[in-house]
Amino acid sequence: MGAEKKSKKRGGFLVGTIAGVVAGLLLAPKSGRETREQLFGQGGIGSQVDRIKGAIGAGKDSAADQNEVLRRKIEETRERLRNQMDAGGNGVGGEDAFGGPAGESPGEAN
Repeated sequence: MGAEKKSKKRGGFLVGTIAGVVAGLLLAPKSGRETREQLFGQGGIGSQVDRIKGAIGAGKDSAADQNEVLRRKIEETRERLRNQMDAGGNGVGGEDAFGGPAGESPGEAN
C-alpha cells in the first residue's frame, strides 16, 4: 500500500471522526449547558486530565527511584570488582572469577 493511500485513509478517518463528534453534539438530547457541565464539570474531562497527570507524575517518581537503586547496585558491583582486581593483582588473596583463590589457575593444585 502506498504512502498516498495511507494518507487518504488517515484523512478520511479524521474527517469521519470530526463529523461524528459534531453530529453527536448537535443531536444530543441534552442542552448545551448540560453537555458542557458533563464534559468539563466534576468528573468530566478536567478530572480525567488531572488523574492522568497524577499517574504520569507517579510513574516519573517510580522511574527515578528505580534509577537510583540501579545506580547504587552498579556502584557496589564496580567497587567489589575493583577490590577483587586489587587483591588478585597484589597476590594478597581474594577470589578470582571462578570463586577460587586469586592468582591460581582453576586446574592448579595447592
